Amino acid sequence: MAMVVALVGVSALFGVVQPPGTASAASRAPGTPAHAVAAVPGPVVAPPRTPAAASPQAAPVQPQDQPDPADVVVSYFVALNENQFEAAWALGGKNISGQTYESFAASYFGTDHNVLSVVPVVGNDVTLTLEVTESNGSHHREAGTYTVQDGVIVSARTHRI
Repeated sequence: MAMVVALVGVSALFGVVQPPGTASAASRAPGTPAHAVAAVPGPVVAPPRTPAAASPQAAPVQPQDQPDPADVVVSYFVALNENQFEAAWALGGKNISGQTYESFAASYFGTDHNVLSVVPVVGNDVTLTLEVTESNGSHHREAGTYTVQDGVIVSARTHRI
């Protein structure tokens, strides 16, 4: 499964979501930045099929009561973008940041927008790339794997690329 999530806006992590055409900059409180969140599905490519005889074991199935690991990771980044740091903290920020909640929230100042590409998901491991644009115009990319258990991110291994 391939998925792209665009987290876009001016000071994307610290604004108010403004759906296009709903409010002008003049109608917002002074100093309140606008941003938008868009989930854009990428191409979904089915894995090659193998004959049933060649694969005697069925693929593991995600339990019905557990969210899809990719959905958890996407929700984490959407929560960050929507200034919902408590939600992001609960979705796994507390497990992967190595910081206090206050430092975790403050670490997202200066991010303008993120584009998240999730490919592939294997079991509970979500592999992704993240393109980050800072509010000063600089860019960087990260790649890594987030591990999700029981609907929460429990570990992340990321690096700049």
